[in-house]
Amino acid sequence: MLAALVAILLLSREYRYQPAGELRVIKSGYQLSAQWLSGDGELENEQPVKADYVGPWLIGLHVGPQRLWLWPDSLPAHSQRALRRLCHRPGR
Repeated sequence: MLAALVAILLLSREYRYQPAGELRVIKSGYQLSAQWLSGDGELENEQPVKADYVGPWLIGLHVGPQRLWLWPDSLPAHSQRALRRLCHRPGR
C-alpha cells in the first residue's frame, strides 16, 4: 500500500512539472539548442539539446535538465521530419 502511494505521488509530481508550450529547436554548426515558447508568447532561456535516441517512431531528447520523449502524434509530420533532420548524425 505504501509503495503504491509513493508511486502515485511521484507520477503526479512528474505530470505537474511537464513542460507546456512549443519547443523551438535551433542548430548552430553541430550544436542544438532550444527555447520553450509559452502559451502567452514568451520565450524562455535557451538550453542545450542532446538527441540520444532517434528511432522510427520515437525521438529522445535532453533539453537542459529535462528528458523529453516525442511520439509521432506529439507534433505535425512536417515538424517531425525537420526535427529528425536536425538530430540525424551522418554515419550513425
